Amino acid sequence: MNAKSILTALAGIALVAVPVAVSAHGSMKPSHGGVVTMSGEIMVELVRGPRGVDVYVSEEDEPIAASGLNAKLTVTAAGAKKDAPLVAQAGNKLSAPGLKVPAGAKVVVSLVDKRDGAKTFATFNVK
Repeated sequence: MNAKSILTALAGIALVAVPVAVSAHGSMKPSHGGVVTMSGEIMVELVRGPRGVDVYVSEEDEPIAASGLNAKLTVTAAGAKKDAPLVAQAGNKLSAPGLKVPAGAKVVVSLVDKRDGAKTFATFNVK
């Protein structure tokens, strides 16, 4: 095999590998009308609504059971910081009922896995 054939073969392999690498972490599209960020392998979706704030957690498009997490939100707005617990709901949903997050706030979602203590933090700048 000559050098040109080897380079052509390597280029072909690289083109095939690109879509696999791009989709390895799953979809970054919001599933619940919120905003999404990644923290390592974990995707966190923050949804603000009239009844409070909901957070959805998944890994590679697979839901992570909310019941297996200890979680809280830290909201920083207008120089003031407020912590609010996130309560596990069904599936991968956590909620902070009644919490209002104003535009311009910084929100940090803190997740701790109950099994092994692994910590995940996701930061959002709310518009």
